[in-house]
Amino acid sequence: MKTTARGSLNIFSCLCLAFLLIMIISGISHAESLSDLKREMVEYQSQPLERIRILKNEILNIQGIEDGLARQYKIPVSQVISYEMMLESNIQIYHSIYFLQNQGSSASQLILEEGRLEEMAQHTSPYSFLLYLNFLEDVQDYHDEAERYKKLIEQSKNTITRNNTERIEAEKAFRLVNDQLSLGGASSLTNSWRMREIKAKLEEYTAVNTLSTTTLSLAEKELSDVQGKIETIAPMLDNIRRNIRFTSDDFAVLNAMVFEKTKSLYDTIAMLREKITPFSTLNNDAADITPFARFWLSNEKQLVRDEILMILEVIEKWTSLRSVWRGIQDLIEGNLDIGRQKLILSRTNNYIDDINTNMSICVDAIQTIRETEQAVSRRFSNKNPIMTESDLQIRDRFLDNLSARKKRYLSYLVDLGMIRSQYKDLQKESMRITGTLSNEDKLNFLWISSLSRIKETELWHVGEYPITIGKFFFALMIFLSGFALTRYFAYAFRKRTADGLSMSRHSSLIVQKFIYYTGVIVSAFFGLWSLRIPLTAFAFLGGAVAIAVGFGAQKYTGDILSGIILLFQKKVRIGDEVIISDQRGIVEEITLQNTVVRCEQSNHLILPNSRVLEGEIINLTLNNSFTRSEVRISVAYDTDIEKAMSIIREILSNDKNVLKSPPYKILLEDFGESALDLTALFFVDIKENLERDVKSSVRQKILAAFSSARIEIPFPQRDIRIKNETPGTEEK
Repeated sequence: MKTTARGSLNIFSCLCLAFLLIMIISGISHAESLSDLKREMVEYQSQPLERIRILKNEILNIQGIEDGLARQYKIPVSQVISYEMMLESNIQIYHSIYFLQNQGSSASQLILEEGRLEEMAQHTSPYSFLLYLNFLEDVQDYHDEAERYKKLIEQSKNTITRNNTERIEAEKAFRLVNDQLSLGGASSLTNSWRMREIKAKLEEYTAVNTLSTTTLSLAEKELSDVQGKIETIAPMLDNIRRNIRFTSDDFAVLNAMVFEKTKSLYDTIAMLREKITPFSTLNNDAADITPFARFWLSNEKQLVRDEILMILEVIEKWTSLRSVWRGIQDLIEGNLDIGRQKLILSRTNNYIDDINTNMSICVDAIQTIRETEQAVSRRFSNKNPIMTESDLQIRDRFLDNLSARKKRYLSYLVDLGMIRSQYKDLQKESMRITGTLSNEDKLNFLWISSLSRIKETELWHVGEYPITIGKFFFALMIFLSGFALTRYFAYAFRKRTADGLSMSRHSSLIVQKFIYYTGVIVSAFFGLWSLRIPLTAFAFLGGAVAIAVGFGAQKYTGDILSGIILLFQKKVRIGDEVIISDQRGIVEEITLQNTVVRCEQSNHLILPNSRVLEGEIINLTLNNSFTRSEVRISVAYDTDIEKAMSIIREILSNDKNVLKSPPYKILLEDFGESALDLTALFFVDIKENLERDVKSSVRQKILAAFSSARIEIPFPQRDIRIKNETPGTEEK
């Protein structure tokens, strides 16, 4: 009997399950085509609450037979649950659609009411700084709201575009699966479930399009309203900026607010220290301490220490607001140049980043407190046998402290948010005022700031005094200016002596060198003095130079000393014609290291001064510039010597390049093998003429005169006699 009853019950259960499946399947959609399905989904959008009710009932029905559906359609249970999540997602979308449909005509709560605008417009100039701050905060709310609507519009457009693309793919899948269902076959159940999922996705895409389109329309309307408000208040804000008056009363109110906030925070620190002081004498590692007491002590100390550090950060931020207010005052009154404006903007950005970091730390601290509460509740409940009566009392107080600490951290978050808001006001004012500058001013500032950073780069230091790139180049400019001035004076002196000052070229060179090297030394001294480098700093360098002179630099030092000797000894002077190293030329320059001689071939011979001083030198113009020249002439033995010598005398007498004093001489030098050798001795001023040119001219004139007088200039001749030594022959 019992078996029969149990079998009847199972049959009844199966029939009920089959009935539910049929009802669920038939309740999904009566549409047989995609166009019919679209019409149904459009109707759902106009009645979101009714559709929400239907979807909730469907979810409740499926949740009761999840395993049965999985067996019926031969799919995993997780797939059934995923379908339920699709329906839940559609319910959330329909809720949003219903909210927007009912809130579309309501005014935004973030938009200032007309009464507030009228109140703001009733204020007359001059305006107080407090009014300016309040007005700036209201204006910022407008701009933030406008930015929010702009982002919402952009997100809605992107969602519609992406959703349409995904809906097209789902429609393709619908047509494919619908065609497979019409053919029937073994996979009909699987395709039937796939169709349920595709229809849920198509409904989601339709609902998302409705939601995004409605959101886009409302956001565009709200944005238009906000922008109209901004256009209304913009002239009001400009008028306040032009007529603002900063008074001590304004800053007194603001300072009082900061004082009140910081005093409250310092009181909190004192309270925390008072609570933590008794714990300092307790030892966490003591043997008689309970597990909860050990947990409580370690966590309480850490939490108190972290909170005190956070309070000190908040106090520092409150105190820094004074610089924010003064910075806004200076910006509006135009007391800051572009460099200071950029500095305030950079510092403000850093403070905002710091406040954001502090706010993140506050959030993490609140999460840590929540985790600590959960750990206490889990590990040290009333049912835990290790908990004593004293532990339970301490635990309850500890939990109360944790709850109060969370509230304090929330207040720290609010304070930091208020401070950040004012820093953002300063940031926007800085960016606004900096943005009004011309591109030329900005470019000039970039150059100036870049050069300033480079100029302040330290190269080295002398004691506590830094040597920066700017100071180094300043010292270099002093040296170069002195060097240029020295060159000018040396050049001016040389020009003056060249214009007829009674001073020899060599003496002029000595004075020029003295001016030059004295100027270089003085310029170097002033350059070092501008760098605050004492001459005693070169004492060690002097020793090193002495060692270098004694070893590696002895040759160059010898040349320098030789140059000084040559300059002052005056054995070799500028303009002297000398013969050095078998080279004949005129001395053009004597430096401290080298002597420069222009040779007859217009080449320049550069010799170290030590070689000039130590070697043999023939100075042709040491006492004067007269040099004796000679021209050798040969005439035949049958020549009238007196006539030939008379012709030569006449030529020398008439030649303007031949000096008449000292007098010239013509000598019969020798009896040659083939001719009589005559020598004409005369003097030439080598400063006026080249000796070789004069000798060449004299030779040409002698040759022409001898040719006219038929005086023979013989060439070497020899008589050759050939001796025949052949036996039996006689010389004929």
